[in-house]
Amino acid sequence: MNISIDLLPQRVIKKEKGLPIIPVVGAFTVIAAASFLTYTYFETKNSVQSLEQQVVAQTAELHQLEQDFITKTTGITEYNYVDYYTSMNTFLGGIYKDTVDLKEQMYMLLPDKAEVTNYSFINNGDLSMQVTFQSKGDAAVYLNRLINSNLVSNAQVESISTSDDDFLYQSQYTLKLNTLVGEGS
Repeated sequence: MNISIDLLPQRVIKKEKGLPIIPVVGAFTVIAAASFLTYTYFETKNSVQSLEQQVVAQTAELHQLEQDFITKTTGITEYNYVDYYTSMNTFLGGIYKDTVDLKEQMYMLLPDKAEVTNYSFINNGDLSMQVTFQSKGDAAVYLNRLINSNLVSNAQVESISTSDDDFLYQSQYTLKLNTLVGEGS
């Protein structure tokens, strides 16, 4: 037989019936960590989408600037004046007759010893000339040559005046020239 003697005072061990602290703190920590990670995930996802949109916008802007640069450096543009004006001169040369050639041809029709003292040309074809002749007959010959020329659509003598000192005749002519290519041919 065993005999047991308990000399310690009697204590009643009470068990607390509340929630245990360690499991509650652990569960709270897990929930907080999951919430933080979820928030970070969505925030990062939004940041990535925003950055992708910025990259797309800046890439489009880069392509537009490249196209503008290519346009400005190649072909005929307002930034390439020499090619633009060369092309325009060629285009207009195909439409309008050269005014220097018109003037030279008007001078070629002059009789001998005749001299042009005033020459005024407007690009619409109006020409006013003052010519000095040796005789009145030369003025009539020049008018006849002008009327028979393919370059002139209308010719008139406005006035003939004489100089008593030199015995020269000043004739004032008003002409309408054919200035377009193919006109009056």
